[in-house]
Formats: sequence, C-alpha cells, structure tokens
Amino acid sequence: MWVRREGEQVELVSLAPARDAHPEEVLLPCDSEPLIQLGKISLGSSRAGLYAVSLTDDGSDHRLVLCQRGWEGAVRISGAVSSIAEPLYGKTRAAMLAAGREQRAAGNQDEAAQWSAMARQLLMAKRASRRGRSVRTVSGGLPTLGKHS
Repeated sequence: MWVRREGEQVELVSLAPARDAHPEEVLLPCDSEPLIQLGKISLGSSRAGLYAVSLTDDGSDHRLVLCQRGWEGAVRISGAVSSIAEPLYGKTRAAMLAAGREQRAAGNQDEAAQWSAMARQLLMAKRASRRGRSVRTVSGGLPTLGKHS
C-alpha cells in the first residue's frame, strides 16, 4: 500500500501510487472479527471499506494494521479493493491458519479448532463465490447450450 504521512500522523493510505506517498507494508490484525470482515471484503461479499490505523497509540511504531471502521485514528484506504482481492484473501486465510497452528502448539485445542473452522468457512465461501459465475448467471437465468463463461 502507499502511505503519505504528515509528521507522525497518517494522512493518506492508498492501494495505488499517490503523490508524495511511499510504499509501506500494512499488517493484518490478529483478532478473529476483523479477519472475518477482511475475508468477506476480499470475496466481494461485503461492501465495507478498508481502513488502517497505527499499530501503537503513542506513535513509537510507524507500522500500520488493517482495521474496521470506527477504530480511533483509522484512515480509510482509497482505491479499488478488487485490485488486491486475491492477495487479501490469501493472506487473511493464511493468518487464520497460522493462528490455529499457534493455538494448537500452545495446547489450546478448542481455540485452534475455532481458527481452523474460520479458515475453512472462508475457503468454502470462496468456492461458493466461484460457483456463482455459472453459465446461468452469465445468461441471465436463460439456459444456453455450449457457452461457458
């Protein structure tokens, strides 16, 4: 992502290059609720916008993390989400699986199972969204012979 700062404050976060903005890595959250929301956004099943916020309140850490609307200090990310949908989906699912592995290694089998279930639900939602692009969808519900999208 591209970030423009004014002093310590983030002024702009963009998915595309912007004037006076520099490329920066934006981290994924480690909480289940925002990860589920990011998964929905990546699949196009949510029209919620993407937001980013500084990792620490005191500004000592200049890294940004994706967050939900309404978080204090959140800046809306400009640009078309479709341009990053596939990598966002992949990274979100990988984060869910990694959290499950960490919980399993710590001996928390119930939490590990919850993270794994969330990752599986995201995978199933992606498969379902692909099925939505069928010939019937393309043809407006009218049967067509020999045509595929």
